[in-house]
Amino acid sequence: MKFFGIIISILFGWCLSAGAQVIADMGMARDWCDRSMLQAMEGIWEFPADETKVLVKQSPTSSRCYDIIVIESPDTRLIPGEMIGTLSESVVSSKFELDLCRNRVKGILSNPGRCMAQYLADEDALVISERKLKISISPRWLLPSFWRSIRVNLKRPANELPKGMVRIYPTSKPRKIEYL
Repeated sequence: MKFFGIIISILFGWCLSAGAQVIADMGMARDWCDRSMLQAMEGIWEFPADETKVLVKQSPTSSRCYDIIVIESPDTRLIPGEMIGTLSESVVSSKFELDLCRNRVKGILSNPGRCMAQYLADEDALVISERKLKISISPRWLLPSFWRSIRVNLKRPANELPKGMVRIYPTSKPRKIEYL
């Protein structure tokens, strides 16, 4: 009888460890993508601005929410296999609520920043729209009327580039034929 109890506890522990598999590198993430029935947003994504690759997979707690898990990053503060945020569906199928952790307190990621992300199907990209607050006080109102008519505005094109993520695996775009 004790023998069967030991075998059952070993099998139970094995099942629990198999269900809670931590995906911490690109090979494991690709394997998970190949073995799973992927939802619309699931897959491997890259933040091109900082070359961080993440796995977006459906959250076990909600079918309308996705977890964002680090796979590779040049930033040594991000640990592969660590969940850095969530992506939640909205009533509009192409718009999502994105929560990304911004600080680490005693080893735990915290202070999630919330923003809106829009999925562009033709580009296979997720464009992030940040919250912006703009306050401007114009000192030209203190000047005589001639000097109030002069206005200087400097635009930086790099600031107007969209920020976001690009799906790198599996891609929905048709692959180009490579001739050898």
